[in-house]
Amino acid sequence: MQNPTINHIMVNGIACRHISVMDRGLHYGDGLFETIACVDEKLQFWDEHIERMHQGAGKLGIATAAIDYFKDDVLALLKAHRITDCTIKLMLTRGVSERGYLSPSPQKVSRIVLLSALPNYPDEYFTQGISSCFCRHPLSQNSALAGIKHLNRLDNVLARNEWQVEYQEGFMLDDADHVIEGTMSNLFAVKNRELFTPALSHSGVNGIIRQQILAIAQAQNIETHIVDINKEQLQEMDEVFVCNSLIGIWPVNALANSRYKVGPLTRKIAQALQLRMHA
Repeated sequence: MQNPTINHIMVNGIACRHISVMDRGLHYGDGLFETIACVDEKLQFWDEHIERMHQGAGKLGIATAAIDYFKDDVLALLKAHRITDCTIKLMLTRGVSERGYLSPSPQKVSRIVLLSALPNYPDEYFTQGISSCFCRHPLSQNSALAGIKHLNRLDNVLARNEWQVEYQEGFMLDDADHVIEGTMSNLFAVKNRELFTPALSHSGVNGIIRQQILAIAQAQNIETHIVDINKEQLQEMDEVFVCNSLIGIWPVNALANSRYKVGPLTRKIAQALQLRMHA
């Protein structure tokens, strides 16, 4: 079996498809998640994803011991179902508790692993680029949660439901009208062969592929700016692209009234990222 067509799930190391209705991840979004690509039996950037989950759990005060069992769960599912290629979703919640916001002590965290098919995107998304829009729904600002991949994705859900199939991604802004990220991706832009990406000090997710691209830029001496970017500045860029752990890099060819070429710096970074993803 190469790519699962149905979900294979473990909860706390046991193959099952349910969690308690009293789980705090369900009630409050009290937890974290990671989405990881498995290609040719390779878990891409596994260590980086697990490190980010450790960091997020530390910030949220969620016990971290269970994180170290995720790899055993994943490998057991891959072996049991003879899977070589799939999407891996890891979820860590603060676990079951009674009603109320106060965290239980001691915690009995829940760890959930879900394997599903890798998305099958058209080749032209990677080669010719995608069409995008600005979302009306704003991204909430909270510096204490900025960068963390927590389970509360309601802003992204509402923003993504502003369109159906006419766009492939939408860009979310904060209350100060700074462009922060896509509904499912991080954002980069190029102007005069210099790289720009939004600052994430008050909102947004510090994506693993975003981190890889910043490392590539540093290694290749590409001048990089992590700054606030407004709508007008983004529309005046020479190149725009988005990234996440499943798509890698998609160039953007259209945003509102702006049109972009799939430029040389986008292609250069995409090639370097492919080498890292297959290393």
